[in-house]
Amino acid sequence: MYAVIDCNNFFVSCERVFRPDLEGRPVVVLSNNDGCAISRSDEAKKLGIPMGAPAFKYEEVFQKHSVEVFSANFSLYGDISQRVMKTIASEAQKMEIYSIDEAFVIYDGMTYSQALESAQRLRKKILQYVGVPVSIGIAPTKTMAKAANEVAKQKSRTGINREGVFALEPSKDHHELKDIPVGDVWGIGRKLSLLLNSYGIFTAAQLATCEDTWVKKYLTSSGLKTVYELRGIESVTFQEVYPAKKSIISSKSFGRPVTSRQEMNEAVANFTTRAAEKLREEHEVAAHIGVAITTNYHNKHDKQYYESKSVRLLQPTAHTPELISAAVSIIDNIYKEGYRYKKATVFLFGLFDEGSVQQGLFGNSKPWQQTKHCGKQRKLMKAIDNLNAELGSGTVHFAREGVQNKWHQRRKKVSPRYTTKWQELPHVK
Repeated sequence: MYAVIDCNNFFVSCERVFRPDLEGRPVVVLSNNDGCAISRSDEAKKLGIPMGAPAFKYEEVFQKHSVEVFSANFSLYGDISQRVMKTIASEAQKMEIYSIDEAFVIYDGMTYSQALESAQRLRKKILQYVGVPVSIGIAPTKTMAKAANEVAKQKSRTGINREGVFALEPSKDHHELKDIPVGDVWGIGRKLSLLLNSYGIFTAAQLATCEDTWVKKYLTSSGLKTVYELRGIESVTFQEVYPAKKSIISSKSFGRPVTSRQEMNEAVANFTTRAAEKLREEHEVAAHIGVAITTNYHNKHDKQYYESKSVRLLQPTAHTPELISAAVSIIDNIYKEGYRYKKATVFLFGLFDEGSVQQGLFGNSKPWQQTKHCGKQRKLMKAIDNLNAELGSGTVHFAREGVQNKWHQRRKKVSPRYTTKWQELPHVK
């Protein structure tokens, strides 16, 4: 049996951990540059604030109903996520982390009543240890477990079941699937949902009864797996270890338009540093680096420009200074004066495990950690990563990233980084 543990309104729940006065009040967390709503409390949802709502269009609603609005605080959310996942791992036989706020576990050798009891204990433990409420769905397949999780949330919101745990047993007629819109089924999405609606299929129960040949014709083999899963036939595998990433992207919009090459170089150096950190976390090296810059296409009064370019590195590496030098050299080729730039993207690709790099014909042909010179690079990067992990991101940074960084994203309503920054520890009165 599978169980999916999903944190309720995760970003909002993270804010409430250190702000218990927000319980029962409408709360919204905004995306980068304080743009759109990316997390809403149940109270905010009842006010009709949709996911992705532009903040500037809902300012009157926020003021009228005293909605507490936060800028995204990903340092806090990432750390709280790790705490949730560690708590789950302490109880799970097998675990698959699916996203920042969601994980699958397997219950082997248990009856459904035993699985329910175990899930209820786990839910209480997460709430006690971390302070984040979760919903748990249990079923014979991962897709059914996701559906059971939706039922658990619905029952919790309506007061039918405050436990936040629900199981779909294979031997029963799942009338609960009739209450789940087909668009909420894992693996369907908006486009397929519209297609299914056009054929009169509106619920998960209706989708589960469709003929195999019809499903394969209109939803392909992937859609057929989803239908099998809804029938209780396992078709989606469990992954305790994910394959290595094929690319890493670091991309952000600027808090204000960038109009100078110096600021663009600083921003791209900053994004490259973040990408290199992710690269080392995966124990990989990159053979290629690319950079893209663009103006704001929504602003019709500005001249528009977009350009990107990538280069192959002499030797695959995870050494941040080398990657920054390559990224800045690309900016020298694609940057044009006279434009108001809105966004830059750095992408690393051609990734290899750091211990299995193909040897080159010329130059340093060994992996970056195996030569004396590259060994020093690796030790330096490890030291910087450890310091930033202990003292907070950006404690040690490269000069090319700049100091003032006026181009940084707007985060006027960001909460303190309670768990990752010494200077922002909460004060108890």
